[in-house]
Amino acid sequence: MPARMLFAERTNRTVRLAATMLFACSGMGMTTGALGGTPRPEVIYGEDNRLDLFDAKLPDNLRRLARSTAVLMKSSDLTPNSSRAGYLHVQSETFGDAMELCPSEPFREQPSAGFCSGFLVGPDILVTAGHCMDSQTRCDTTSFVFDYGYIDSATDLSSVPSSNVFRCQSIVAQELDNDTRSDFAIVKLDRPVTDRAPLKYKKDGVVDEGTKLVVIGHPSGLPTKVAGDSTVRRSDASKPFFVANLDTFGGNSGSAVFNEETEEVEGILVRGDQDFQFVDGCSKSNVCAQDSCRGEDVTRSPVFAEYLEVDDRQTEVDTLTTGDLDTPIPDNDSTGVTQTLNFTKSAEIAAVGVRVKVQHSFPADIRVSLRHPDGTVIDLGSFGVYKDNPKPANAAANRPPVIAERTFGLDGVPVKALRQLRLRQASGDWKVKVSDTAQVDSGKLLEIELQVKTYLP
Repeated sequence: MPARMLFAERTNRTVRLAATMLFACSGMGMTTGALGGTPRPEVIYGEDNRLDLFDAKLPDNLRRLARSTAVLMKSSDLTPNSSRAGYLHVQSETFGDAMELCPSEPFREQPSAGFCSGFLVGPDILVTAGHCMDSQTRCDTTSFVFDYGYIDSATDLSSVPSSNVFRCQSIVAQELDNDTRSDFAIVKLDRPVTDRAPLKYKKDGVVDEGTKLVVIGHPSGLPTKVAGDSTVRRSDASKPFFVANLDTFGGNSGSAVFNEETEEVEGILVRGDQDFQFVDGCSKSNVCAQDSCRGEDVTRSPVFAEYLEVDDRQTEVDTLTTGDLDTPIPDNDSTGVTQTLNFTKSAEIAAVGVRVKVQHSFPADIRVSLRHPDGTVIDLGSFGVYKDNPKPANAAANRPPVIAERTFGLDGVPVKALRQLRLRQASGDWKVKVSDTAQVDSGKLLEIELQVKTYLP
């Protein structure tokens, strides 16, 4: 199995994305009980409605919408094409080989090159599933490729125009919530997309049960597929997702789910039932009746829409810094070290950012919190993620220290909880606490920077 498949949502005999596994097993992604059945990703409902872009049955309006969708690929799978200037070679294997498909399976000879899907909502803003874009490291190693589909049956997809390939600059916002099962990510691209229109998306309200849907994305990392003949099964206003009978597979995560009538994006495909059954030595698509199996979960568009609100009020940023601290951080002690920064301007907050610099022998032990002058405490997060960089079981106390820094919030790692400070008064004493949450390793706090963006009068 190619390395890129480690990013994908594969089932049965294949490797599934580690973050997705944690998401599902924790009860956040795929559920049993009311939704029915064992939790697994995606399935075919009724007839297989997936169509290539050249299919005569596909209406032109859906081809137009498909131009604003993209496949997520590992950047390392895209290399300069020495024989074709301005193009990048796409490293891939066939869908059939990647999934050990039975001979009767559709699209088995097509390339399986991607691991998730996404769609354009602004000139340089793209939306995908939260488990597809769960860290800045993932952002730094991912490319977004538009027009990766069969315009005609002979389209050569072994290479793609470099003008259609965009890199991830930063994660604007991301949720992968264990309690609510909200799952989305908003990404800022490295440059504006100028040759296609951002998609319209639902900004408020709840989609009605029975609404007809269409999904456009990259099932199993395949070239663009459009699938209709689907409806909303359950739409509980108290949940951040609805359930539909969409024909989707691993790789469709992050796909735009459209209202067939309005052409608005109703949500993001994030999880569902089982893709394949391994029968007689090969994988065969799992098929359910239109009204059976658990259904596919779709994060509602209004959940991410609030992060895309256009705020045309003028702002300015003030920065407070405490440097040359060289303050020891107590090891394995939640009390930590607290620094106070006094902000004197009386103005409404637009956004906040905190940068912390430490010297530590294992920076992933460090956790940071921020206290607003009114007493509200925001847990900003840690310096690292143990699943990506686990501490060795035989960790030694004499590991050499390193200099590390991390920015939370404004121009850094998105922190949803910081949004609750918006429109509050900025003046007063802000407190930043830095603590070491694990034993063995230790270090010092070197510098703290507080950035407060405020609205001009």
